[in-house]
Amino acid sequence: MGAIMGLRLKALREERDLTMDQVASDMNAKFNLNETDHPLNRSMISRWENDKNDPSLENAKYLSQYFDVSLDYLIGLTDKRTPSRLK
Repeated sequence: MGAIMGLRLKALREERDLTMDQVASDMNAKFNLNETDHPLNRSMISRWENDKNDPSLENAKYLSQYFDVSLDYLIGLTDKRTPSRLK
């Protein structure tokens, strides 16, 4: 998904003054990820922000919902943030 996604994730997180731990914890609670085999953690968020790994499509979808932006924005296909349930 590339460098743009990492930059945008970090910017979105910092705009909300959140730590990586807070994002992981909030997302685990919001999307019931603690009940799966793969809850999110700080290390995963860090790897995504630093372009060491890309999130799965499912996790990218959760990220776009959590930050209230379109998946297209998150992966760099558009500069329009959109959502708030499609304004």
